[in-house]
Amino acid sequence: MSHHVHKILIYSHNAIGLGHMFRVLAVINGIKGWRPDIEFLVVSGTSVPHVLLSHGIEVIKLPSVKKFPESPDSSLVPRYLNNTRIEDILEYRKQILLGAFEFFRPDVLMIEHYLEGLSGEILPLLEHKMASRGTAREFLLVHLCRGIFGQTHRDARDVSGFPFADSISLYDLMYVFEERNVIDLNTEHFGNDPLIDGKIRYVGKITEKNREEISSPMEVIRRFRLSEKPIILLHLSRHGNIEALSGRLVESLSILGISLKFQVVMVLDPYLESGVRERLRKCPLFREVRFLPFSYPLIDLIHASELVICRAGYNTINELLLTDTRAIVIPEHHVSGEQERRANLLPRDNIVVMGEREVLGPSLETVLREILCRPKTLLHFRFDKYRIGREMIGDMEARLNRG
Repeated sequence: MSHHVHKILIYSHNAIGLGHMFRVLAVINGIKGWRPDIEFLVVSGTSVPHVLLSHGIEVIKLPSVKKFPESPDSSLVPRYLNNTRIEDILEYRKQILLGAFEFFRPDVLMIEHYLEGLSGEILPLLEHKMASRGTAREFLLVHLCRGIFGQTHRDARDVSGFPFADSISLYDLMYVFEERNVIDLNTEHFGNDPLIDGKIRYVGKITEKNREEISSPMEVIRRFRLSEKPIILLHLSRHGNIEALSGRLVESLSILGISLKFQVVMVLDPYLESGVRERLRKCPLFREVRFLPFSYPLIDLIHASELVICRAGYNTINELLLTDTRAIVIPEHHVSGEQERRANLLPRDNIVVMGEREVLGPSLETVLREILCRPKTLLHFRFDKYRIGREMIGDMEARLNRG
């Protein structure tokens, strides 16, 4: 009797940014392209549950926490429930996760990013996996990894939980959305264990839209009610000195006269402090800047832009490469050095990488003038969520049928 996947439960902690949820959406749509009959339930602390709901994907929203990746201990605090202890919030999240699992009874449980969840909050689900091994109740346990990440998964574990080796041994499959020559997950983080190596699949970069699904520039102009002048897009997230960086960029564009020929659009991160947001809007330098809230999907706006000035997050970088858009990439500085590493691997045909100090220094006008005069190079990247979805569902069902 052949076994098919009917239900997939996905956990994504989403304590920092929005990228986790868009990768999850890409995975779901990639699988649904081949198996629309599969039901998905996502449990997450995401601030954009409506993105999933708009695709007909059911979401259970966890109470939000936030993390400060630039701090040495990457401490966690409540995002909104400021009179509630973080320990109580994490315990409640754990209860919600367990309840969702027992209600949904998935064939596959996918864990995005941390192997043991945020502060070990999926440990009860790992215990379910261990207890069900070899029985009719056993489910597949699958890990989703973006590739280069900051902390090792060891740093994120709950010290009162399983030994790390026991946790990783419970996973049946591990999908890395990167090429092996960029990161060898086993060698860098898991002790070069041959048993673990057999579980890892390097499926390549993933984007929420394939190339042929991206909206045309004219559609984007109509959607956001922009003028038909060429677009310079600023998307600087919310870490670092956003006021100083964006102020220097807008000032340089004005000095060079570029802001007269282009429309400058700044996308405001939903997590950007409200005080910073208000000061930017009121600053005379930004009088001609069009502010937009973070909108989905950002790749359409990137594709419509002549120049993007952005950070080096996983999703943004892939969208730049897919659309061949010229960019100035300013890595966020985290203790881990994750964004700097990703930026250093970029092809430089259409891209200049600058540190924050360089942006604030005297060379910015020269860089802006050069990148805008540089011919665009076609890179021919074709990231394909449907190919990845087909490989994943094939792997999972083969694994189920092997018992």
